[in-house]
Amino acid sequence: MNIYNMKNNIPGIIVSIFALTFVSCEDFLDRVPKTEITAKDYFKSASDLETYSNGFYQSFMSAPYDDVGSDNVSISTNASTIYTMVNSDGVSSSNIGGWNTDDWAGLRRINYMLNNIHPEQMNISEADLNHYTGIAKFFRGNYYYGKVKNYSAVPFYNTAMDATSEELYKASDPRTLIVDSVISDLEFAANNIKTTIGQRTRLNQYAALTLLARTCLHEATFRKYHTELGLTGSADTYFEKAIAACEKIIASKQFEIVGSSSLDYRALFTSSKLRDNKEIIMFMEYDQALGRGNNTHTVLGEYWGLTRSLMEAYQMADGSNFNQSNPDGSLKSYVDLFKDRDPRFAETFAYPGFNISPEITNNTPYKPKITYGGLIQLKFFPRETAQRRGWNMNYTSLPIFRYAEVLLIYAEAKAEKGTLTQGDLDKSVNLIRARVGMPKINLSANVLEDIRRERRVELACEGFRLDDIKRWKKGELLGQKPQGIYIDKFGAFDVTGDNIPDIAILPSRNDESSIAGLPDNVKTALVKEYLVDANGKETSIYLGNADGKSGYIEFATSRNRKWEDRFYYIPIPKRQLQLNPNLIQSPGWENN
Repeated sequence: MNIYNMKNNIPGIIVSIFALTFVSCEDFLDRVPKTEITAKDYFKSASDLETYSNGFYQSFMSAPYDDVGSDNVSISTNASTIYTMVNSDGVSSSNIGGWNTDDWAGLRRINYMLNNIHPEQMNISEADLNHYTGIAKFFRGNYYYGKVKNYSAVPFYNTAMDATSEELYKASDPRTLIVDSVISDLEFAANNIKTTIGQRTRLNQYAALTLLARTCLHEATFRKYHTELGLTGSADTYFEKAIAACEKIIASKQFEIVGSSSLDYRALFTSSKLRDNKEIIMFMEYDQALGRGNNTHTVLGEYWGLTRSLMEAYQMADGSNFNQSNPDGSLKSYVDLFKDRDPRFAETFAYPGFNISPEITNNTPYKPKITYGGLIQLKFFPRETAQRRGWNMNYTSLPIFRYAEVLLIYAEAKAEKGTLTQGDLDKSVNLIRARVGMPKINLSANVLEDIRRERRVELACEGFRLDDIKRWKKGELLGQKPQGIYIDKFGAFDVTGDNIPDIAILPSRNDESSIAGLPDNVKTALVKEYLVDANGKETSIYLGNADGKSGYIEFATSRNRKWEDRFYYIPIPKRQLQLNPNLIQSPGWENN
C-alpha cells in the first residue's frame, strides 16, 4: 500500500517513517534531545551525509542469485507475482499487485535528505556535497525506475511529503516525465559520485555509470519493441546514452574480464572476498566477522529448478548450437547433456558427479531434484563447506555490478542502433567468451540474437532474465510450459556419471516393474519419483509426450500456463485506486 495514498492511515505512517529516517544515526541522536531533531542540527558535514546515506544501501541495494519468475526457472516454491499471473485464472487488481508501504517509506527518506541539504549551513566542500547528493539521486533514480517497470505511470515526488500535503493525492505522472527525472538523477550521480573504487562495497562513479547504462538500455528497448506506448521515435536517445556510459567505463581501464578458465568465472559467485577482483565494479560483502551472511546454499534444489530452455541456450564447446538429438535420432541422456559444452554450463547447472562436500570421506555425489525438473542451479552455491554455516550464514560475497554486464550492454545497444562493428564485438562479448575458451562471435545478420543468447548465458541466475523478456516484448516465452530433462521411458537412470542408476521415474507406487531386474542394493539406493501417488492422484510432475510414458518433465502447476500482454505490468491494487481516484491504472489492467 502506498503511503501517499493511504488517506485513513497517513498520520501514523508518516510518524513511523519519520522515526525510520534516523534509524542509522545513533551518533547524532546522542548529541541532541530526540524531540528536537531537525535537518539543520543534523546535516552539518560530509560525515553527517555519509552516516545518513549509509541507510540507503540496505533498503535499495540487492545482489540477486536467481531468475525466479522467468523462463530460466522451471518451477519455484518461492512467491512470485509473475508466476501467479501466468499460472492462475481470474487474476485482477483485487487479488494481485504491489504498492508496498515500505518502498514508499524509503523514497521519503531519500527526499528528506535531498530537501534538507543547505550548504550555507554546512562545513562541506563542493565535491563532497555533490558526491552525497549524487548518492541520494542514484538511489532515487533506481527506486523510481523500478516503479516504471512495474506500473509505467505513478506519481512522481521529489519532496518528503507530510500528512497534510494535498500532493499525497496527486495524479499519476506520465512515463516520459518519470523517466526523464530518473535519467537526470542518474546522470547527476554518474557525473558527481567520486571515482574512488576503494573496497568496492560503496558506490563509486563507475557503479553509477553502470546503473545509468542498464536503465537506458532497458528504456530504449522497451520503447522500441512496445510500440503501443507511441515512444518508438525516442528509443535511440536512450541507446546513445547507454553506449556513452559504457564507453566511459571501458575508457577508464579500471576493469577487465579476469582469468582464463571456468574456475575464474565461478570465483565471481563463490568467493569469500571480491574486493580485489578487477571485474567487480561493486559487490555486497558477506563475512562472518561482520555478522552478515546470505542464503546462497538454497540455489541447489531447495526452492526451484532450471529449465530445458536455458540448458539448450548453452552452445557446444566449439561454438555450434546445442542439439538434443544423437546421430541415431535418440535424445541425449542426462549425463550426456554435459559433454563438450560451453564451460559455463557446468558452472551454472549441477553436473553429474558434483560433490557438495568433497572433503568428507564417502560423501555421495549430488542427485538432482526431479520434482524440480532435474536441472538444478549450481551457480552461487558456496563450494567450501566452511562457507556454509546455516540459514543466513553463508559467507560468499555477491556481485552487484560487474564489468561483463557493461560489455553486454554496450554490444546490445550498438547492435540495436545498427552501428555494431566486429571491433566492438571483439572488445566486448568476445572478451567474455574468451575467458572460458569459447570461439568468437562474428558480425552477421543474426548478431543481435547471438548477443541476447550470450547475455542469457553469462548473466544466468543473476536476476536479469525477467526484465529482459519484458523489455524485448517476448512475454510469450513466459506463457510456454517450462520443461526439465527428457525421460525416454519408465525406469532408473544414472545422474552421477558412474553408470549406476541413481533415480527412477515410475508410473505409480503400484507399478515398479521397470526396475524389477535391478540388483537389490541398487534398488534400495534409488531415489524414486512417481507420476501417480498412493491415492491414485497425479503428483507434481508428468511426462509431456502424448503417451504419458516419455517426454520432457513438465509440472502440474504449469499445465494451463498462459500469457496476456497486461502481464508486462503489475496492477495498482483496487483499494489504492479507491483511496486516490487520480491514480492511473497500469496498462491493460484498466478493466480488471
